[in-house]
Amino acid sequence: MKIYTRYLLKPYFSMLSLLTPVIIGIYLLIEFFDKLDNVTNAGLPFTFLFKYLVFKIPQIAFDTWPILISLSGLLAMAYLARGGELLAFRSLGFSSLKLALPYLLTALILTAGFTGLEEKILPESTYHAIYLWAVKVQKKEPRGLLVKGKLFFRGVKSFFIGRALDPDASYLQDVIYTKVNQEGQPIFIVWAKEARYQAGHWVFKNGLYKDRKDGFVPRWFREKVLPLEFSPSTVLVVKRIPRAQHLRDLLIQHSFLKKARLPTTQADSEIAYRLLYPFIGPVLSAMSLFVLLGQRGRHALGKGVSLGVLAILLGLAGFMFLKGVGDTGRLSPLLALPSGLLVLILVALILFWLFRF
Repeated sequence: MKIYTRYLLKPYFSMLSLLTPVIIGIYLLIEFFDKLDNVTNAGLPFTFLFKYLVFKIPQIAFDTWPILISLSGLLAMAYLARGGELLAFRSLGFSSLKLALPYLLTALILTAGFTGLEEKILPESTYHAIYLWAVKVQKKEPRGLLVKGKLFFRGVKSFFIGRALDPDASYLQDVIYTKVNQEGQPIFIVWAKEARYQAGHWVFKNGLYKDRKDGFVPRWFREKVLPLEFSPSTVLVVKRIPRAQHLRDLLIQHSFLKKARLPTTQADSEIAYRLLYPFIGPVLSAMSLFVLLGQRGRHALGKGVSLGVLAILLGLAGFMFLKGVGDTGRLSPLLALPSGLLVLILVALILFWLFRF
C-alpha cells in the first residue's frame, strides 16, 4: 500500500470506528425505550430486553450500513480538507478520482465482507428476536418451529413436518402428517409433495396415504383434502419472514414457486435487497465524495459536506422508493432493485465527470 493511500485511509477508519457504535447505539437506545413498557408489563427482567437488543444488532447494522460507509468517507475527506491536507494533495496534482479511489475500493471490499458475514448471522438473529418478542412478551404459545425454512409442528395428537414456501406457512413442500392415538401409536400417515391451506382445509397433492384400519397399506393419491385441527396461523406462531431465511432457502423457495406458477414477489424482493442494498454504500460514498471534492471557494468545505449528506439521503431515498415499487409487484424486484443501483452508479459517474478536476 502506498504512503499517500495509508494517509488518506487513516481518518476513514477512524470515522468508521467512531460512527458505527454511535449510530447503532442510537438505534438501540430508541428500541430500548420503545420496548421497555412492553417488557415490564409482561413481567420480564431488564436482562431479557438486553438479550433481545443483542439479537437486533445485525439487523440494525444491515439497515445502517450504506449510511455508515458513505458518511465515514465524506467526514474523513472533510477532516483532511479542514486541516489543509487536501489542498496539499491538490497542489501535488491529485485529481478527484485519485483522492476518492482508496475510499471507494476500501468501501467495496468492506461491503463484500460485510455481506458475507451478514448472510451467516442476520437470518438466525432476526428469527431469535422475533421469537423472543412473540413468545416471551406477547405470550404466544410456540407450537410451530422453523429451522432453516423447515417447519416442525406438534398438534393435538398429531405431528406435522414440511418445508415452508411462504412466510405464512400456507404453502408447504415435502409434507408429512401423522395422527396418533392416546398411546402415541399412529392412526394414519400422509406424505405429500406439497400441501396448501384453502378455505379452512389442508389440500395435499401427489402423495401417499396409510391408514391403520387398512393395515397401513400405502395408497397413492393426486389430491386429498383433510380437515385438520389447525390452520397456518396456529402452525406458525412465530413467522419465518423472508429476512429470517438464508439466501439458499430463498432461492429454493423462488424456484419452487416459479414452477408452481405462484407469485415470487416476496422471495425475489428479499434476495435482491439482501444482495444489492449493502453495495449502495460505496456508490453513495462516490456521489458524496465527488460533490465535496468539486467545491471551490471560501465556503467550499461547509457547502461540500452539506451537499454530500444531501446526495447520500437522496440516493438512499431513491433506492428505497424503487424497492417499494418492487414490493408492491408493479415491477419485478429483480428488475427494480438492480435498476436502482444502476441509476445511482450513473449519477456517481455524472458527478465524477462534472467534478473530475
